[in-house]
Amino acid sequence: MSSGTQRLGPDTGMLGTDPGGALVLRRVLVRVVSGNDRGVERVLEAGTILVGSHPDADLVIRDSTVSRYHAELALLPEGVRVRDLKSTNGTFVGDSRVESVVVSPGSEIRLGRTRVELLPADVPIPEAPSERVRFGRLVGASAPMRRLYGMLERVAATDAPVLIFGEPGVGKNEAARAVHELSARRGGAFVELDLRAGLSPEAVLEELERARGGTLALDRVDEAPKPVQDALAVALDRRERHAIDARPIALARGDLRAQVEAGSLRRDLWFSLAAVRVEVPPLRDRLEDLPRLVHDLIRDIGYPDVGLTPSELGLLRAHDFPGNVRELRRMIEETLLTSDRASVPPPAPHQVAVTEDLVQLPFKRAKEKLLDAFEKRYVMTLLERHDGNVSRAAQEAGVDRNHLARLAKKHNLR
Repeated sequence: MSSGTQRLGPDTGMLGTDPGGALVLRRVLVRVVSGNDRGVERVLEAGTILVGSHPDADLVIRDSTVSRYHAELALLPEGVRVRDLKSTNGTFVGDSRVESVVVSPGSEIRLGRTRVELLPADVPIPEAPSERVRFGRLVGASAPMRRLYGMLERVAATDAPVLIFGEPGVGKNEAARAVHELSARRGGAFVELDLRAGLSPEAVLEELERARGGTLALDRVDEAPKPVQDALAVALDRRERHAIDARPIALARGDLRAQVEAGSLRRDLWFSLAAVRVEVPPLRDRLEDLPRLVHDLIRDIGYPDVGLTPSELGLLRAHDFPGNVRELRRMIEETLLTSDRASVPPPAPHQVAVTEDLVQLPFKRAKEKLLDAFEKRYVMTLLERHDGNVSRAAQEAGVDRNHLARLAKKHNLR
C-alpha cells in the first residue's frame, strides 16, 4: 500500500485538512519561473516528479547547468521533499545547497541557474454527510455525527495518517477501529498502543511491527513523554521509507497544534500524524442522539427489553455530560442498578448462580451481588484469554479500555 496517498477519482492528491478543518486533496503546482522554460508547469500529487534536462524527466528544463536527472520532488504530509540526485551544480533553497530537505508549499528552489516555484494547489473536497445512523460502534443520526461519518468514510478509503481528536469519552477509539474495519487494511491487525508514561520506547517499534499490514492506533499522543516521542519519530520514519507497512491513527484530546507551538510535542510528529484531522463532537452538541444512544447502551449492557421513562430522558437532556458517552453509559448503569424495572439481570456465565442465600436478600442487594459476581467472572475470563492485556480484552468486549481497567481494579484482578 502507498504511504499516505490514494486515488479518489479524477482529482488526485494527498488527503489532508485545511486550517479550518475541511477536507482537501493536497497538491502542489511546480512552475519554472526563469530561463528558456519559464511558465512550464507540472502538478505534484501522488508519487514523485523527476526534474532534469533529460527528455524522459517529468519536468524537463533546458538549461546547461541542470543535470540530466537533477532532483526529485515528493509530496509528504509535512510539505514537499526536495532531494538532490547528485547533480553537478547543486540544488539550492535560498543560499543553501541541499541534499534532501522538506520545504513548505510557497517556497522557491534553484536547480543550477533555473528557479522553480512550489505553489499550493489544494483541491477542496465538498462536504458529503453520510446517511448512516451508526459507524462501527459510534451511534447517532444528528448532523454533527453524519458529518463525522462522511469524513471517516473518506479517510477509510485512503491510507493517509489521521489524527482523531476530541474530549474524553466521545468515542475516539471506536472511530479509529471503525476506520480500520472499513479500510483495505481490515484483514490486518488493529493494535492499540497507549503512549503515556510507563511505555518503553522499544515497545513503540514492536507494536508498529505487530500491526504490519494493519492499523496502529496511537492513544494519548498528547501525553507521550519525550523518549516515547523520539522512538515514535524513528518508527514513523521507517514507515515513510516503506520499511514497515502499517497505518498510524493518532488519538488525542485536542488537535495538538498548541502543544507543537509550546514545544511539548515534536513538530515532525505533528506533520507525520496529522495529515488529516478529524474531530469527534462532544455529546452536548448532539443531544438529539440521546434516545438512540440510550437504547443502544441499555441493549449493550444486557437489558434489551428495558427503556428509560420520558422524565428520565428529560433529566439526561438537561445534563452537559463533561464525560460524554462514557459518562452517559455510567449514568445508565447506575439507573438500571437502582431500578426494579430490570427484574432480570444480564446473562451471567454458568459459574454465577442464583443461590438460595441470594434470594433471601432484598432485591436491590441481591442484584448488586449478582452483578458484581458477573463482572468479576467476565473480566477475569477476558483477561485470562488475552494474557492480562487490558487493551486487547477491551477490544473484544467492545468497552473502553479505562472502564475495563477500573473493573479489574475494583475486583482485585490487577
